[in-house]
Amino acid sequence: MGKPRSYDDYTYMASMMFKTLGYDLFDSPRPRWQNLLLTSYFVLCLVSNSYGASMLTLRIIQWESLAGSPSKIMRQGLHFFYMFSAQLKFVTFMTYRKRLRLLSDKLKDLYPHDEERQKKYDLNRFYLSRTTRNVLYFYYFVMIVMALGPLIQSCIMYLIGFGNAEFPYKRIFPTRFSFDSEKPLGYVVAYIIDLTYSQFIVNVSLGADLWMMCISSQISMHFAYLAKVLSSYCPSRESEKQDCCFLASLVKRHQLLLSYHKDVNIVFGLLLASNLFTTASLLCCMAYYTVSQGFNMEGISYMMLFVSVAAQFYMVSSHGQMLIDWSTNIADAVYEHRWYEGTLRYKKDMLILMTQAQRPVEISARGIIIISLDTFKILMTITYRFFAVLRQTVEK
Repeated sequence: MGKPRSYDDYTYMASMMFKTLGYDLFDSPRPRWQNLLLTSYFVLCLVSNSYGASMLTLRIIQWESLAGSPSKIMRQGLHFFYMFSAQLKFVTFMTYRKRLRLLSDKLKDLYPHDEERQKKYDLNRFYLSRTTRNVLYFYYFVMIVMALGPLIQSCIMYLIGFGNAEFPYKRIFPTRFSFDSEKPLGYVVAYIIDLTYSQFIVNVSLGADLWMMCISSQISMHFAYLAKVLSSYCPSRESEKQDCCFLASLVKRHQLLLSYHKDVNIVFGLLLASNLFTTASLLCCMAYYTVSQGFNMEGISYMMLFVSVAAQFYMVSSHGQMLIDWSTNIADAVYEHRWYEGTLRYKKDMLILMTQAQRPVEISARGIIIISLDTFKILMTITYRFFAVLRQTVEK
């Protein structure tokens, strides 16, 4: 079993994704110089992100620089969709950050703190699984390799030539900036922009999804606890008042969780509505670019990126499915416990809870699509079909 996880353990990875960008959602107390350092780095990331995104958009508008090269178009396309997805997530996150912080504080207050209740809740069961954590580590490892790879490759190529060859000036992104990045000083500035820009995109993309997974797993944990308590409860005709009070408290807690679920849809709804389209487009561009590159270092790195992005959306979908499953478990618990031993009033009150629990709690992308494992299947199907059509079109 291990030591029960605290609430801060649940939110640690999600919080760190934004803290490493210089933004602290909870404004944790720290020395003034640290706040100044974090704020400065956050501003640097914002400036790099704005400049990188604007230059990418400008180069795409200037179609002449891409025309005639399907491989170049696909690389710029996957860069654009990855950037667009991160921008949308960041805007959504910042728009609803106060609501998210309030929701997190409410769930923290609801979190069991004494050891006896923690055992009943089975806390560690709802923490990020080892497989999920390994996927996250692999994802970040791939991003680090892709971020530092061009610099290392440039240095190796230059050293192999024993200083006689020209420095290749390879960069993370192919986007041409408004200054010459093939001179030493310009290259250093361009690479710093690329590094902070790529970190911003990766951390925002991963951090927003981690927050959704964290909040949804907390709500699932409370649904599971309610189902466990209800299924083990034994009503009797001699304790009608006690039974009805128990049921009333259960219904009240259930309604509270439903209100938290509405907040989840408000905070993450727009984000998830766009996530399906942008992820499918991103995966399609990655698949085509990987196939066109063949079996080389760049092709392998983009194949690893394809697997990482697909795994990221699978984790999001699995947490949506987990919320559906645990919310409907309460309806199963109603049938399993000895409701027939209760009074008529108890049975009537039980119908209220049963009616509420039969409707699954779903993370809905603004009513457009429900986030579940079926959504992941739809995503991969769309990606494959789009890739097949695109490949046939380009080959013609």
